[in-house]
Amino acid sequence: MTSFAIFGRQGHLPALSRIQRFCLALLLLCMTGLALPAMAQPVVGSTYKDFLPMGGGASVALPEGTWLYSHNSTNTRPGYTWETYTLRNKQADDRIPFLVVRQATGSVRWGNTGCQSSSTQHFILNQHGTLANQLINKCSRFFAMGNFDVWRNVSSWSNPNDKEWWIDAVKGFDEHDKSFKSSMFLAELSVQQFNGKGLRVEAFILPPKGTGAIRFRDAVKAGEPRPEQTMLDTWASIYIESMQQSYFNKKPQPIMALAYPVNTGGSNAPAQAVPAMAQPPVVAAAPKPEPAAVKLPSVPAALPAPTPVVAAAPAAVPKAEATPVKPAPVAAAPVAVPSAIPMVADNAAQIKLDQERRALDEEKRKMNQQLELMNQMLAKLQQENATATAAAAAKAKELAAAPAPVAAKEPVTYANRKALVIGNDLYKHVSKLNNAAADAEAMAKSLESVGYKVFKHLNLDEKKFKQAVRDFRQNLTGGDEVLFFYAGHGVQLGNANYLLPIDVQGDHEDQVKDDAILLQKVLDDLEEKKTKFALAVIDACRDNPFKGKGRAVGGRGLAPTSAATGQMIMFSAGSGQQALDRLGDNDKEKNGLFTRIFVKEMTKPGLSVDRVLRNVRTEVVRLARSVGHEQTPALYDQAIGEFYFKQ
Repeated sequence: MTSFAIFGRQGHLPALSRIQRFCLALLLLCMTGLALPAMAQPVVGSTYKDFLPMGGGASVALPEGTWLYSHNSTNTRPGYTWETYTLRNKQADDRIPFLVVRQATGSVRWGNTGCQSSSTQHFILNQHGTLANQLINKCSRFFAMGNFDVWRNVSSWSNPNDKEWWIDAVKGFDEHDKSFKSSMFLAELSVQQFNGKGLRVEAFILPPKGTGAIRFRDAVKAGEPRPEQTMLDTWASIYIESMQQSYFNKKPQPIMALAYPVNTGGSNAPAQAVPAMAQPPVVAAAPKPEPAAVKLPSVPAALPAPTPVVAAAPAAVPKAEATPVKPAPVAAAPVAVPSAIPMVADNAAQIKLDQERRALDEEKRKMNQQLELMNQMLAKLQQENATATAAAAAKAKELAAAPAPVAAKEPVTYANRKALVIGNDLYKHVSKLNNAAADAEAMAKSLESVGYKVFKHLNLDEKKFKQAVRDFRQNLTGGDEVLFFYAGHGVQLGNANYLLPIDVQGDHEDQVKDDAILLQKVLDDLEEKKTKFALAVIDACRDNPFKGKGRAVGGRGLAPTSAATGQMIMFSAGSGQQALDRLGDNDKEKNGLFTRIFVKEMTKPGLSVDRVLRNVRTEVVRLARSVGHEQTPALYDQAIGEFYFKQ
């Protein structure tokens, strides 16, 4: 077992360095076997430390600092979509000011990584022992930019693919009070699973003190290594292994900080040219000061200041008849003073050089210490990931060798899987709907196919609606996996959401509150029954059913809500948005846009529930935009653990 010397000889805990504090935390984490709780999705505007939650227990380790999740965007590709998360480091003067995390949704047959590209711009390439034909591919590589502020002006780029990749992500970099005119590294770290997920982290890193990113890159490509090159490569390797652990294996694994010195600051002025740390300091690093500090002609010119005093002496003693009062000391003064000044200046220069040497030696010592710890951590992570990969491959081989199971004639129903499905479209006093009952039918059929016992109801009035909810509640027991689906009219009153029975009147708000079903009450009932997992899917974000009859009751769509622990909630559209029933006059589908996509995604095997919901949201957004409409399903996730519709 690896041990770390972090206590003094007398057993007292001394002041710990950043590296030692990290090691202590990592050691305690390993010794106690702590497991972080399943993480919900990140929220724009929130700050994060150590990890960015990615939903369903997956996460991505964050470099040192406090990170503001500043912007979210998507990049659509044929068959899948990149979800992009832009983050800014709120910790002043840190080595990594910006980070972009991208995850690919869907099952993707990945091709080559960037490490196989023919780019002449990248350097410090590393495939981390993986090959193109393996199930897991890894790649880290670095790029150099001369001026970050110029680089992030993406709108002026000419390459359309690069422009599309970055045009939205850089919006999260904007800081009105901060400028980064210096050069930077861009570290591109990728892990992709064949026929599965893909994850990429793009980190913007300040170059080492005393050099620029482009000069550093050129030196590396010319075969002139620097110690920081090894540190960057090792840091990237640790990050890559952490990505596999935290995201793919859902075992949060922190990373270590970069420890080389940098020039930091708000404007990040270009660094001064100093010798590389790999070389011993020479006198040229601090030029001798004698030409500027000691100018011999100027010393006599400064001495005549005392002459008025000397000149006054003869006037006070008129009888003096000898030579003037000892002029020799005055003549000697200019010789004595300049001889002392160069000595003092030389001593100061020597002291400064000694201090610089000691500072460089200390920086090299700290870097070597950091590298040793990083190599220990990297070896540990590589071994753990290799073991996990080998186990997954063995399991896949075992499954492939097993005889194919006999197909069941009827879907298997699991005792702990229960669903309440309600569809209302034949309203008596407000506008009727076209798809709600058909949506409920399709959802019920799909849920039965994946093992749910379904309680389906169509076109319920107030009394029957409330009775159906009560009956369903009575059928639940602790530990059940529960789904509640509603298609029909819904309305927000204040901050609350109400589901409308078909006989709702709605002459005024109080009447609606009395006659309608409060969504939060249904969710609270599920929480009280101690269900293991509860998912509420609400396809009720249609236009306000009361607006055309002179009644100012409610508004369009549903109000944002919050999920209790163990729950996930999905609305078919975001706050203030309208859910589409059709994509146009030529759309002959009998189901609304949201439900038709949902039932298709939920029956795909091997996708976790949170991944199904993300896929649904991505596809709804894409299809709605194809007809000029904005519809982004809202997702509220507080689920603990990972659940599947179909394994």
